[in-house]
Amino acid sequence: MVDTMLFAQPARTDGQTDTFAHTVWRKLCHELQAAPAPLWAEHSTPQSLLARLLAEKLAEPIIPFASLNPLFFQILQQSPTIMTAAAQDLHAYATMDPAREGYVAPFLHLKGFQAVQAYRIAHVLWRNGQRLSALHLQSRVSEVMGIDIHPAAVLGHRVVLAPGYGLVIGETALVENDVVLMSDITLGGTGKQAGRRHPTLRRGVLVGPGTQILGAIEIGEGAKIGAGAVVVKPVSPFTAVAGNPARYVNSHTHWPVLTMDLSFPAIDYLL
Repeated sequence: MVDTMLFAQPARTDGQTDTFAHTVWRKLCHELQAAPAPLWAEHSTPQSLLARLLAEKLAEPIIPFASLNPLFFQILQQSPTIMTAAAQDLHAYATMDPAREGYVAPFLHLKGFQAVQAYRIAHVLWRNGQRLSALHLQSRVSEVMGIDIHPAAVLGHRVVLAPGYGLVIGETALVENDVVLMSDITLGGTGKQAGRRHPTLRRGVLVGPGTQILGAIEIGEGAKIGAGAVVVKPVSPFTAVAGNPARYVNSHTHWPVLTMDLSFPAIDYLL
């Protein structure tokens, strides 16, 4: 069983998850028929759509579109889990913004969504031993989109980078499902030790803009990190922290990612 989808509907079996992903891609393809980009109608599969999108964004003279597009398409065809994760990511973007209608806008225009899908391809390359190719793709995403995700990092489903700029996710970072990261966030390491040296963000964490989370620390599920915080110690589940260094503010029983509420009561020590 997959876990409950905070940005979607109740828990599903693996087969139901595949059906859900198929529904998302079918709706996207239908919406694209009315979009002012007729060339997208030339693609018959979600894999070709996503491969074309990412190749168009990341092509350059060194590795042109003609090389990237078939490579991306091959990886997406051989890695159906990427397409499932991408569909859930896309639905998360569409669900969390009440002003957004449909899937076309996040698919075509949100660099947070696109950067995560490029990371997923780079992650496959990394695991297959093609590390220079994976690092090159990481570098291109950083140059083009301003988002730097190491291909060895582990990201779950329904990860939302909103609006998605100035993010750095380090090599040994783990980001679980239903996490929302705002802009200018670093999930960084400390020291030069081997092994895990980057943060672990558990399910449903909401991280405000300008936040630095440093070291091999765990941010518990449902936690909320205030804007501009510097977090160097673990954060308990369903706890809000803020400040530099980050300190306990209060506890809660809800999922902050569902409301995107980053407000805090007045706190003397932050002044």
